[in-house]
Amino acid sequence: MKKNNYLIFAHYHSNGLIRDDILEFLRKSNSFFKKIIFISTNLKINQIKKFPKSVKIIRRKNVGYDFYSYKCGLEYYLKKLKKNYSNENLFFLNSSVLFVKKDRLINKLKKIKISESKFWGLTKSYELTEHIQSYFFCFSSKILSNKSIFKWWKKIRPFKKRQTIVDKYELGLSKIMIQNNIKLCSIFRKNIDIYPKNIVQKISLRYKEIIHKQKKIYKKNPTNYFWKDFYSQFGLVKIELIKYNPKNIDLKDLIKIIKKKKNLINDVINN
Repeated sequence: MKKNNYLIFAHYHSNGLIRDDILEFLRKSNSFFKKIIFISTNLKINQIKKFPKSVKIIRRKNVGYDFYSYKCGLEYYLKKLKKNYSNENLFFLNSSVLFVKKDRLINKLKKIKISESKFWGLTKSYELTEHIQSYFFCFSSKILSNKSIFKWWKKIRPFKKRQTIVDKYELGLSKIMIQNNIKLCSIFRKNIDIYPKNIVQKISLRYKEIIHKQKKIYKKNPTNYFWKDFYSQFGLVKIELIKYNPKNIDLKDLIKIIKKKKNLINDVINN
């Protein structure tokens, strides 16, 4: 099942450690990926022995956030692994998620049909503008034969401000794809109850108000607002939700799910 799947994993940990959930995910996904390229900004030397031997580890300076790690991993792939004229699938993932159920994500990845005309992510957000969220995305290596897209990757710089990275690279990657007629696709599905049509006819005005409200919700970050569906489908939880809960969402059910992973959660909160 490995086919031509390559994973570029961007890692950061304030103490230079590798989390157990990431290690387990790498071990379980080894059968799906032909090669895993793991880029870390501050991984300690004594942590390397924990990794599967098949994982290529690249350590670099802590600059430029995840997108600069993505660029470093892509450069390694292009220089060392890519075969001329081959059509390979490139997956990009970072350590901003907690891998609660590792198998769920791998099972979902197996269902993605990657092509030159599609840019895939787990989730699509409409915050600021329509874009694929950059904690996970994938595309065909043939897309890099497009000169403007290849040039875009080459021009990535290690900016210091996080918002600059978001504007130029997270939003910018989706923008350059759209400009080149590549469709943005996500496999996440929101489970929202909508009134049936027969009721709509009776309360059409009220229905319109509901739909309008739901459209506004769609523009929110799906990994926060729809964390239950996100977890159910991919077995993942965004760390910012656990650590900061930026939207002040009721997390009682989430606490029940992760309470058995006390040491891991403490590491996530303190990192």
